[in-house]
Amino acid sequence: MPGENKNLERMLVELLDVKNKHNLDNDGFMVLLGLINLMGIINLMEDRAALGKKESGARRAAPEKVPFMNMFAGPRGGGHQSEEEGK
Repeated sequence: MPGENKNLERMLVELLDVKNKHNLDNDGFMVLLGLINLMGIINLMEDRAALGKKESGARRAAPEKVPFMNMFAGPRGGGHQSEEEGK
């Protein structure tokens, strides 16, 4: 694992160099890191989609989809009212 630490250190140095080169403030740097993270998520999803196409008819079970779907569902709690409660 020492090689992994060196790789992480190198990546951090490169990111800080980009921050300094483009004169980014902390907020801009956080946006950059968020976009890099989003690109990684998209690449992972594309890889999973390609893997799913290679497998003959393999589908993800519904319970496996629930955590992923809930990421985009918004906050939980008493913020929403049903039609009956709103009357």
